[in-house]
Amino acid sequence: MMRPRTLFVVTLVALSSACTRSGVNSEPNTDHDLLRAAEATITAEDMRARIAYLASDELAGRDTPSPGLEMAAEYLAGQFQALRLEPGGDGGSFLQRYSLPLRALDTESVHFGVVNADGSNNQMLEYGVDFFASPAVDRVGQDMQHGSLVYFGDLPEAGLPASADVRGSVMVVSLPGAPDRDFRLRAASARRQAEEGGASALLLMLGAEFPAEMIGRMAELSAQPRRVLANPDEIPVFYVSNTAATSILDRAEFTAAPSPNADGVPIAGIEAHFAAFPSTFEDSRPPNVVAVIRGSDPQLRDEYVVFSAHMDHVGIGTADATGDSIYNGADDDASGTAALVEVAEAFATLEEPPARSLLFLAVSGEEKGLLGSRYFSDHPTVPLKSIVANINVDMIARNAPDSVVVIGQEYSSLGPLVRAVASENTSLGLTVVPDPWPEERFFFRSDHFNFARKEIPALFFFAGVHEDYHQPSDEVDKIDADKAARVARLIFHTAHAIADDASPPEWTEEGLTQIRALTR
Repeated sequence: MMRPRTLFVVTLVALSSACTRSGVNSEPNTDHDLLRAAEATITAEDMRARIAYLASDELAGRDTPSPGLEMAAEYLAGQFQALRLEPGGDGGSFLQRYSLPLRALDTESVHFGVVNADGSNNQMLEYGVDFFASPAVDRVGQDMQHGSLVYFGDLPEAGLPASADVRGSVMVVSLPGAPDRDFRLRAASARRQAEEGGASALLLMLGAEFPAEMIGRMAELSAQPRRVLANPDEIPVFYVSNTAATSILDRAEFTAAPSPNADGVPIAGIEAHFAAFPSTFEDSRPPNVVAVIRGSDPQLRDEYVVFSAHMDHVGIGTADATGDSIYNGADDDASGTAALVEVAEAFATLEEPPARSLLFLAVSGEEKGLLGSRYFSDHPTVPLKSIVANINVDMIARNAPDSVVVIGQEYSSLGPLVRAVASENTSLGLTVVPDPWPEERFFFRSDHFNFARKEIPALFFFAGVHEDYHQPSDEVDKIDADKAARVARLIFHTAHAIADDASPPEWTEEGLTQIRALTR
């Protein structure tokens, strides 16, 4: 066990306001000795034991959905209950469930065509040659949709302005580039904006450089069943080749431009008719686990600091050279999930909790596309506006023993704060470093992203990938439990400083501008 840390001298006051809130000083309301005692409950032995269970073969890789994931959720709910945390899920329970159907595009009925305003001159595109599609939710009794087309070119970084009226229309948006991660992020952002604006469909006009053979490949993939997060506002998306999209614009004598204006330009004289519905094979309702420690200050206890970690991994897959086919995910992310419980235990031992409330969120579906955290951020069990910060923890038990990467420092006041906390706790032996892998775009790859897109300041504690990432060899015997415990202690002190500060964290002006550009 680590030695008790040095006194927590709160030079953080220099980073936050020196004013006092009603009835509470801007200094911590918990005695330093009690903080040290709480910190001491976070041990390497406990971290190793928790990781060992979550990453055991019994849980079979914790895929979403799976019996192993349910076992992980049951274990975490039991731990939170034993610590006497309040249930923060649905119906007075620790669980929040969401619909995750297994579905594929119905390729028999998918189509996209345009007609003149008088219904003449029907032009049909060929699926798998001219376009591929992503389906919308099934609309019972409806086999086709219609809508006029509105051209936007490149969507503005700030999103659709309030003046843009796309209700019932097909938004036409340029999507240049090859189908890489940035391409998918831009497509997802365009879809979100179209759905939020009430569009009936989204037409993504592919660049001339998009490989023609890739359209057929993507069309085949769309017909393969996969798990998706159910969204009642989901609209179909049609990825149309540059040649086919240009032919549609030409018949309306419309000249495409990269960015005509933020409000969009109606494409006069033609109307689209289309269908892209799914075939649903089964539904599942995987869990998130949610627990709360109520804050001590009457005025601030209705505000929340949210801790998040994903309890899922990738399940059972291809066997490695040793014959092991269970992807146990000891570091990814049994380590972060174990830290979630250890930090909760540390806070639960305090005689008086900090001023703000604390919400502990173990999500599922991270490996499927940040699904559990997306669902929570869209359907929070506490008012979204009451969440002042998110601390996300993913893969903290490997690599350099004397440092931890904290992503997102440059965007908000949380960056200077976590660095100050680390410098005041030298006994932890940890240096906080900024993201050394910006090209990997890790900001988009864990659950804090879904809080940042809601403009909630967030930090992401992450020690980096390694040769065992998403391999059966990510086993408990390779973790550094001592490092994981020290990172959890740093998280505990950082969270206490956030939860007990008179002022909530704030974005920097430049940081918020960048976040909006990255998440919209």
